[in-house]
Formats: sequence, structure tokens, C-alpha cells
Amino acid sequence: MQHSDDFGSRFLSVAMSVAMSAAIASVASVASVALVASEACGDGGAVVFSGEQGQLRVTVFAEPVPPRVGPLDLSLLVQGKTSLEVNDDYRATVTLICEADATVKAITMPLDRATATNRLFRAALLDVPVAGTWQVTLKVEGTAGSDLAKRFTFPLEIAPPQPRISDVWLWILLPLVPLLIFLIGKLRRIARELGG
Repeated sequence: MQHSDDFGSRFLSVAMSVAMSAAIASVASVASVALVASEACGDGGAVVFSGEQGQLRVTVFAEPVPPRVGPLDLSLLVQGKTSLEVNDDYRATVTLICEADATVKAITMPLDRATATNRLFRAALLDVPVAGTWQVTLKVEGTAGSDLAKRFTFPLEIAPPQPRISDVWLWILLPLVPLLIFLIGKLRRIARELGG
């Protein structure tokens, strides 16, 4: 009778270990997918353009990194060229034109403080429909009484959208294979010890 109690307690211990390992692996997989598939939000991201004209320096940031199909947060920082002091007295609009597909409608939107979370930036949340190279035109104009009027143009590469979970399920489950091989080996060793 002692023999079967040993087997039962060892089997229960291994089963609990398997369940705990599977739970940890599942949580880690879901967390990693959630981090990778996050939506664009907030100011910042990566610098996609920096340029100067006259006494003006502009820097454009994009999030997500890299810019992808779907929500795209473009943020603008305008500074004096030599002093690097933040210029606050301007209006800005951004226009995106898809170079790869002329049938895709151009996207034009003002950059404003309401969209930006950083008070030094102006931002726009755009919805980019297709991947490829987009031509970005940024117009910066001074408010009433200012002679500021600058235009900056630069290409922006938009990556394909993040894959759906159904497209990556194999990569999520793949880390479980070595775990299962280890646990099967452990169960076989316990069974041999108890049987022999």
C-alpha cells in the first residue's frame, strides 16, 4: 500500500508542477503579445524627421515604432534653430499621400494641443489604411501678425499591421515544447523508480 501512496503523492506533485509551469508560460505569452500589439498612444515615439528652415527647427515623432497601418500618432516639436527654445506661436497641419497607391485618399489633419499629452508638442492621431511609403507634408504657419510660413516634406515608411493572434499562435505555443519534453522525462523517471 505504501508503494501506491508514494506514486500518488509524486504524481500529484509533478501534475501540480506541470499545471503551474503551463500557467506561467501562458501568462508570459499573453503578456508579450499584449505588449507587441499595443495601440498608438501618447506623445513621443521615434524621431521620423528633423529639419531646419530659416530660423526654425522642427522634429516629428511617430508612435507606434515602427509606424504601422492603423492608428498613428504624429507629434511635432517646433524650436528656434540656434537657441533651441520651444516656439509656441504657430499652427500646423500634416498631409499624408500614399506613393504606392494613387487610389488611396490623402489624409490631412491639423496638429493641436488637444491631441498632445506633452505641452511642448502639437499632435494628430491619424488612421493610416495601407502599408508602403507615404509622402508627408508638414505646414507650419505663424498665428496672426507672424510672418512664419514653412513647409517640410519627407517620406515615411508605414509597416504592415501587427499580426493577429491566429497568425502567431504557433510562436506563442512553441516555448511550451521544451517544458513538455522535460515534464514527460520527469514522469518517466518517477514511474521507473516506483516500478523498479
